[in-house]
Amino acid sequence: MSEAKRRQSGLVVILALIVGLGMVSTFTVARRSMHMASAMAATTDQTAFAQAAPGSKVQAAVEITAVGAAGSAQGKLLDRERGDLYKRTPAAVKIGYSDATPVVMGKLADLHAGAVVHVKGTIGQDHSVAAEQIVILTQYVQVH
Repeated sequence: MSEAKRRQSGLVVILALIVGLGMVSTFTVARRSMHMASAMAATTDQTAFAQAAPGSKVQAAVEITAVGAAGSAQGKLLDRERGDLYKRTPAAVKIGYSDATPVVMGKLADLHAGAVVHVKGTIGQDHSVAAEQIVILTQYVQVH
């Protein structure tokens, strides 16, 4: 095989690898997005949240009103109207978390008054949510 043919074959293999990696990357991102969308669709509304028993798993959209120094935050429950549009409710929500709580689409420092989050967790005896995951939605949703 000539040198030119060998070089051309090598370039074809490299190009095929790049295209393959791009396809895998695209598939992974699409799969995560679909998973995130399905998780957000299961958001607990105001009525269901109020009726949730201690030990129940909930997923709630919350607008943060205050963050405590010891891994706690307070906020108002949001009801999803459609797509990325949420409506404020009068329902207060307390969230407990730790430095080990996974934070998606942001970091723990993004949890501040005015932030909008999707919290997945367990209802406690005091009706607070022990966060198992927090998704920062501030830049991706509208609240009215």
